[in-house]
Amino acid sequence: MNTDDYLFTYFVILDKTASMIPTYDQVVVHELVKNNQRFTTVTKKYDQATVDQTIHEIFVQLINGRIFQGNIAKDEIIISNTTPLAVEILQHVQDQSFWSALKQTADQWSQTPLTKFVVDYVEH
Repeated sequence: MNTDDYLFTYFVILDKTASMIPTYDQVVVHELVKNNQRFTTVTKKYDQATVDQTIHEIFVQLINGRIFQGNIAKDEIIISNTTPLAVEILQHVQDQSFWSALKQTADQWSQTPLTKFVVDYVEH
């Protein structure tokens, strides 16, 4: 995915998941497909394997990065709770300097997950 599509996908998943706790990854994705036209448009730009892998990686990052509490099972990801960090991150989403800072680190996301940069930005 290109940088803008990836950032959009990441934050729309974070926002939707935070409003649906407790939930499962596929329930969140289903709700986004059903109710978010931009999400549907973005995901249709890429092949299904890329979309599925990207979405899975985002959920894994959000749990491993302490944004959500949950379990990563073989066929599903269970999100049981949100953390204060998730709320704090969502407060920054409308800030253009936040987006600019994340876009400037885009070349580093392949080695280090986006979540690390998001958490570093919010905590500092």
